[in-house]
Amino acid sequence: MSEVALIVELGSNDDGATVEVRETARDLARELNLPLFILGETVDDAYEFRLKVSETGLELISVNIGCPGTLKVDFEHPTLSYRVRNQVKLQMIVRAVGKTGGVLPSVLDATAGLGKDAFLLASAGYEITMLEQNAVVHALLRDGMSRARVSEYKNTRFAIEAMKLLNTSLADFASTRPKFDVVYLDPMFPTRRKSARVKKEMFFLQKYLATVENENDNAKMMIDAFAIATRRVVVKRPLRAPNIDYRIPTFKLTGRSSRFDVYAIS
Repeated sequence: MSEVALIVELGSNDDGATVEVRETARDLARELNLPLFILGETVDDAYEFRLKVSETGLELISVNIGCPGTLKVDFEHPTLSYRVRNQVKLQMIVRAVGKTGGVLPSVLDATAGLGKDAFLLASAGYEITMLEQNAVVHALLRDGMSRARVSEYKNTRFAIEAMKLLNTSLADFASTRPKFDVVYLDPMFPTRRKSARVKKEMFFLQKYLATVENENDNAKMMIDAFAIATRRVVVKRPLRAPNIDYRIPTFKLTGRSSRFDVYAIS
């Protein structure tokens, strides 16, 4: 048994887990090839990360004291909702992707993660195709989109309908020779110690991904991105991080802790 693995737990209410939740958990366990435990059963401590299914959705839980908390995709979280409601078109990601002659470009988000940047773009009117190669992160994002699709807020439903999610890597997707106006990359950078500058969700995601896969070959991702993009490649980076490769950005948009490197394609 591996030192770090994933487990699906069945959430339950006072009357026991619903039939629907049980079926969802079984299907997900088969899809992700994970052992399935009922909430309350003894779980081997070797399973540091646990994927919990409940009536309120899917969440990833860590039992490591150095990585507390949970990870859940919530497109109606107050912080994200505030960014959408308050001048979403002035968000740096929206400005970096841009538009031509009033026409919004087609966008490929090649490293979807938890989908926040894609949701901001979709809320601004863009059509987004998202790639997420990690099966568990993909499942979390798919679950968040499913819940948002039936939201009571029409703006949330509108944005989700503009988002298409695929479980694949950029390399495999690029082999099909697709074309998009803009390719957006937010490559995972090395895990750092938790600090005020590292948001809890990012810290959690870095810790999880560090246990299950190697770092992306960022230089190869850039090559694939430029093969797909017809107008721009946009790369999100930590504020003081070096450029990914030898290419010099056409321009940069900088914030307090991160920046967007924009490469125009002539």
